[in-house]
Amino acid sequence: MADRPEIPESGKAVDADWLQRALAAGGASDLPAIREVAVEAIGGGFGLLGEILRCRMVWEEAAEEAPGSVIVKLPSPDPKSVRLCRRLSLYRREYDFYRHIGGQAPMRSPALLYGDFEARSHRFVLVLEDLGGMAPGDQIAGATAEQARRVVRALARMHGFHWSRTDRPPLAGFHNSFSPKRLKLLQFVYLANLAPALDRIEGLFTGEMRRVARAYGLNVVDYLGRIAAAPATFVHGDVRLDNMFFEAGGGDGVAMIDWQVCGVGSGLYDVAYFLAGNIPTGLRREIERDALMEYRDIVAGMGAEDFTFEDCWQLYRRNMVSLLMVAVLVCGGLDLEDERKRRLVETGVRRTLAAIEDLDAAEFLPERRSFLSLAGGLSILFGAAYRVRRAFR
Repeated sequence: MADRPEIPESGKAVDADWLQRALAAGGASDLPAIREVAVEAIGGGFGLLGEILRCRMVWEEAAEEAPGSVIVKLPSPDPKSVRLCRRLSLYRREYDFYRHIGGQAPMRSPALLYGDFEARSHRFVLVLEDLGGMAPGDQIAGATAEQARRVVRALARMHGFHWSRTDRPPLAGFHNSFSPKRLKLLQFVYLANLAPALDRIEGLFTGEMRRVARAYGLNVVDYLGRIAAAPATFVHGDVRLDNMFFEAGGGDGVAMIDWQVCGVGSGLYDVAYFLAGNIPTGLRREIERDALMEYRDIVAGMGAEDFTFEDCWQLYRRNMVSLLMVAVLVCGGLDLEDERKRRLVETGVRRTLAAIEDLDAAEFLPERRSFLSLAGGLSILFGAAYRVRRAFR
């Protein structure tokens, strides 16, 4: 393998020379020279936690194997987002996915052309196949009924392939969404972001949903522990339309990008995440039960015969509550000054909270949890600290 180039500090450091060395280090050392490269920042909809660049190359001579463009992914320029990604190992997970799982997962993803990760700092770079020839999704507009069914079928095939097989390579030892250490970390991060999340985007959380969000914060470890008792599989973890590309011409193919929160977990989390946040609420109410029936049939047909529709529906509803984690971390922990990002978050959170209420999913939360517990004490402490910080701005 050719010498590995340094990890760029930002997209400004990505030029023809760097790309040439990266592609050579990734195994394409016989490509012609790159004469020039045009670098375009993309990802206004799906670049919340990273810098995403499309690089269009002009080659010194024609070569069939020379790509016209590639995607380069780097850490976010926002220090707050980088801290969150490091705390939750998001950049590490995506790098590990492309290195060890992407080529084997029964869900299309961009081919990895080159990648590097620095364990000490969590700086990384990925050079990926450009899927620009496929039709991108748009989370704000929302999926059509046909798109929704295509995504659910694709998820079912991926989940069914790994269903109750997570102790085998390549998943053995891969990031476990339900490890005790991770669950405690999630509860801590959730409580730290709860007060700012409820405060920053007014009107999204109704009085009832504020109560549910606080109740969930006191029960994160126990609640997700119960979900972990169900069959596990490999999950994408961020199944948003802005992370999807659809095969043109009406085919059934779906490709997924942005694998930063992938890992071993509950397949119904992916389904709940997608149906709740990516489909207009009225349409979701019309199609979700039929979509879940089709999902269950595919998974059962791939070996999970004991997984009944009743099991599927209940696990779907339970996972719906756990989507509060995403709503709180995004609303409370990320920079939402960009108008597109803010609209994206508001749309997804509003739809998700409506789904939690529609499905009466909060019934799975215990009615009361003592505020004298560690979680209760942390909730009070974080809320007070946030109010003090706001008062002295």
